[in-house]
Amino acid sequence: MSQFDRGRRRGPAQPPLPKPYEFVPLARRVETSKPAGHHRYQHIQGRLSAMLVARSPVHVASGLLEPTSNRKHPMVKAHFRTNGKIAIPATSLKGCIRSILEAISPSAVGVSRARLDRKEMASRSPDRLDVAQRLFGAMGYQGQVRFSDALLEGDETEIVPTPPLYRPRSESINTYFDGNRVKGRKFYMHGQPAAGDLPLEACPVNSRFSFTLDFANITEGELGLLLLALGMGKPRLWPKLGGAKPACLGTVEVQESRLETWDSRQRYLDEECAGSGNQLEDLQPLFAAARSEKLVLDAQLQRLAEVLRWPHEDRECPDRNY
Repeated sequence: MSQFDRGRRRGPAQPPLPKPYEFVPLARRVETSKPAGHHRYQHIQGRLSAMLVARSPVHVASGLLEPTSNRKHPMVKAHFRTNGKIAIPATSLKGCIRSILEAISPSAVGVSRARLDRKEMASRSPDRLDVAQRLFGAMGYQGQVRFSDALLEGDETEIVPTPPLYRPRSESINTYFDGNRVKGRKFYMHGQPAAGDLPLEACPVNSRFSFTLDFANITEGELGLLLLALGMGKPRLWPKLGGAKPACLGTVEVQESRLETWDSRQRYLDEECAGSGNQLEDLQPLFAAARSEKLVLDAQLQRLAEVLRWPHEDRECPDRNY
């Protein structure tokens, strides 16, 4: 929150609360290679079907204000819907997992307002891409993974009053920089949700969202890295997505996963097996492959696991300036 914003609030100035986020150091070296492409299948193809379970209220804004029958909160910021069904859009889920995968792999920073060294910047050549670009896509290259919208089971929502939030101050030297170097990627921590006077339509704790993740022509190591970013490996990660992350909304967990792969050549040659696949129960070989292919930065993974630790009941999220 800026000094201007603080000055507009009534009452005496209060000291800022602790920051609700921590940083994960950037990769010292970004590794790039030629992507597998879509013209010739050489690697794994398949689908992950799973549930996202809300561990704190989840709100993904639709950009609309909606009337309610609640006297205290006659208008709320509405949750995103697709065809009238409450959902987490594929773009939100994809962006959340990509940011995690970038942080734990030798990948460049995809989006940043800070000035970075050339070695930390994303490649602009479609023939030399880091692993995050190969999987999720880059300018001039379609990625190898595709998320569906995560659809809510049922239609139950609740009104969650949260504190008002303000834009990040990217120019703050002490907050985001260590000398002239960027501290790293910013991730919000979990904790006890903060209360305020800004009403949001949110999906309550234990809400369940079904989604699928299709992947094509990726290596075993790339698949293992993707599963680590989803929080399915060790150390465990609990992603955060949607709005009001500083107030501790948006904590989710991947559960009830079903991973299937199939032989791409046989799939196109034999119509009878087009809908069948080989279900993988043991994911450990995929995690081992991610490390043998040197796609995992263990120091960054351990650091992120500390930041995204859940439950974090001893931590209360800020309800005012921080």
